[in-house]
Order: sequence, then C-alpha cells, then structure tokens
Amino acid sequence: MTRDEFQAFMQDNHEKILALNNTKGADYAGKEDALANFKRQAETLGLRPEQIWAVYTSKHWDAVMTFVREGQVESESIEGRLLDVILYCHLLLALIAEEEESVH
Repeated sequence: MTRDEFQAFMQDNHEKILALNNTKGADYAGKEDALANFKRQAETLGLRPEQIWAVYTSKHWDAVMTFVREGQVESESIEGRLLDVILYCHLLLALIAEEEESVH
C-alpha cells in the first residue's frame, strides 16, 4: 500500500468512525453529551468514567485478540471491532480533555 493509498484508507475509516459515532453513540449516550453513558454508569456504580470506558472497550479488545489468535471472530466483522476500538480511543481522549478543562 503506497503512502497515498494509506492516507485515503485512513480518511475512509475516519468517515466510518464518524458515522458509527452518530448511530451507536446517539443510542448509548444520547444527543447532548457524547460521554453521558460513561458518566451515568460511573455515578451509578461509584466509579470513574474512565473505569467504565475500560470495561466497555475491553469487550471490543477481547474480540480483536480473538481475531489475532484465531484469525476470525464470529459476532461482528473484525473491521467493525477495530473501528469501535478507534472510536473508544477518541472517547477516552474526550474524557481526559473534559477532566482537564474542569481542573483549569
């Protein structure tokens, strides 16, 4: 894959991640606060939102590791799982940014 092909590949995946966030994200967190589901569960369980993030993300990471070990996953395409992991990385970055903003 050339550098230009890789750039186009990343751009295409970026568009898929944005679409994923608009559908699944709205279902999980609602339309107002993209991080609401992490905060809501953290409040309910007496944990930090980042800890809830870790639990949710680990489900997708487990599937990625199954793919790495076995060469396939059954429930959802590996591409979908990887896009989920990338989206969850953005969500953690947002949780961190929001926390830093509240400190300053």
